[in-house]
Amino acid sequence: MQTEKRRVLLDAHRGNPKYFPENTMPGFRSALKLEIDMIETDVHMTKDGCIIVMHDDKVDRTTNGTGPISDHTLAEIKALDAGVYKGDEFKGTRVPTFVEFLELASTRRDLTYIIEFKDYPDSHGERAYECCDKTIALIEAYNMADHVILNSFSGKILEYIDEKYDHKYRLEGFFPLDWMDDGMKRDPYDYMYSICLFDKEKTVADKEHFDYALSRGVEPWVYYPNEDPELYRRAALNGAAALTANDPQKAHEILKELGVR
Repeated sequence: MQTEKRRVLLDAHRGNPKYFPENTMPGFRSALKLEIDMIETDVHMTKDGCIIVMHDDKVDRTTNGTGPISDHTLAEIKALDAGVYKGDEFKGTRVPTFVEFLELASTRRDLTYIIEFKDYPDSHGERAYECCDKTIALIEAYNMADHVILNSFSGKILEYIDEKYDHKYRLEGFFPLDWMDDGMKRDPYDYMYSICLFDKEKTVADKEHFDYALSRGVEPWVYYPNEDPELYRRAALNGAAALTANDPQKAHEILKELGVR
């Protein structure tokens, strides 16, 4: 069976992490040279209320430091090496602030930026909402509201953003919905712009889930940790509108071969 001849959007996950330290400025600059439509990144708030770019709740995996981000000031975060884990050639790379990310992103308004909130109400309490508000304030300061999609595994966070900002922002959640259910009160399909069909078994979700999202006016997106041509083919056949990749250049080549780029 041939894939339908329509374009699948391509999202660079945390920059270009196959070849560069994830969520760092070298990685983002590298991604901007590729044939992509979007860049995804993650935000946390430091002990002293600054918004930084990092995926994990702790600094251990991607820096030479230890402990939760929320226990570190910005100065302490900036003293860490966020590149050496990827190779000596990246030694000295620093953790970016969200402002640094926006400075770069604002030079490429032809792209969309997926901003994932990683501070959650259940683990960070009111700080999670403060992180949201500070991040959104920066997005608006750079006039980037029309160029971002806000994303979270927390249904509470998505509901908070939708209600407080009067449905202004495009929001993305995750499938299965129980991944988002931290006490959420609304049906996410009522307000989501897109949903990442991030199957727990790391395989392609059944077509009925793609069809259901479309029937609710929500774009079905997908993410797979590895660039697997068969998974891409099946996702495209099921109706995926966008794909997030750790190796965006390879993903582009696979999608082009499938006829959807």
